[in-house]
Amino acid sequence: MKFDLFYQLPKTDSQNVAARYRELVAEAIEADRLGFDTLWLAEVHFAPHFCTMPAPMMLLAAIAQHTTRLRLGLAVNLMPLHHPMRLAEETAMLDVISGGRVEFGAGRGAFPLNYRGYGVPVSESRGLFEEGLEMVRAAWTQNRLTFRGRHFQVEDIEVVPKPLQRPHPPIRLAANSVETFAYAGANGYPIFAGGPVNPFPVLAERLGVYERARIEAGRERPQDWFAGLLMTFPGKDRSSVRAIFEPSLRNYFHSVSEIIEPESLVPGVKAEFEKVRNRLQSIQYDQVDEIMGALGEPEYITEKIARLKEHFGFTRLVCWFETGGIAGHQNVLDAMRLFAERVMPKFS
Repeated sequence: MKFDLFYQLPKTDSQNVAARYRELVAEAIEADRLGFDTLWLAEVHFAPHFCTMPAPMMLLAAIAQHTTRLRLGLAVNLMPLHHPMRLAEETAMLDVISGGRVEFGAGRGAFPLNYRGYGVPVSESRGLFEEGLEMVRAAWTQNRLTFRGRHFQVEDIEVVPKPLQRPHPPIRLAANSVETFAYAGANGYPIFAGGPVNPFPVLAERLGVYERARIEAGRERPQDWFAGLLMTFPGKDRSSVRAIFEPSLRNYFHSVSEIIEPESLVPGVKAEFEKVRNRLQSIQYDQVDEIMGALGEPEYITEKIARLKEHFGFTRLVCWFETGGIAGHQNVLDAMRLFAERVMPKFS
């Protein structure tokens, strides 16, 4: 099993953006040394308390110059907000300069604020997502590209550079809604799922949707099919972990509840995100540990990961140490080191 890291990089009013970026790069360098497989960075726009990474690929390019083996993941590219030609070019450049280390995550996102800022109709998100993903793959794999879609058309264009990884970097979809789980399964894409949107009780049901769609479409299950997101933070005991992690967790719940707008979300997921907002506003620390996390001593975390792996069958675990952004740089580094020393070897 592979172990990854996820960053959303929120920022409080008292934090400095440049310092937040420097801390992330330093933690990425340490992750490279410790043996984590992939660093996944979120893309979110116009919501600084929730995320200060509108262009995560720029941070990954910086990280690529200071690391040697850590893979560089986008979790995820908000496909409807990008012209697919530009996205194909920039991703290929990152793959080349990093020596072939890019993991391409694709999704629609669910926050209408992102769409409003770019003047993109949320109602068009599904079509833009599917067509954009098709065009990116074609740009990477065809010597000269001709593409005639509803939203994008090009004739006989040579897209350069091509990615170093052939035929292209691995593609993984962020699955939140039932519709996306079904789409990913039917098209044979690996997925990235879990966390507050799909806690453990919901996740089991959604993975069933994925599997049924995959089987009905006659697709083989991808070898590296499921990256499971887990809020996790190890420490010497559960009380000390709670003292460090709970304020950061509260900051996360507050920041995300500020920008969830169920009344204007992607059609079909309004009710789901209404549930998410209500859950985040009322959830308690112990509930987080129970249904979407593993917080405490390394032995406790190891046992819980083993049970979750057996139940869900994930092929990689994406550790979210930096949830909420105020646990402190040194505390995050200490947690990463403890996890690498006491948890990861149990799954080698």
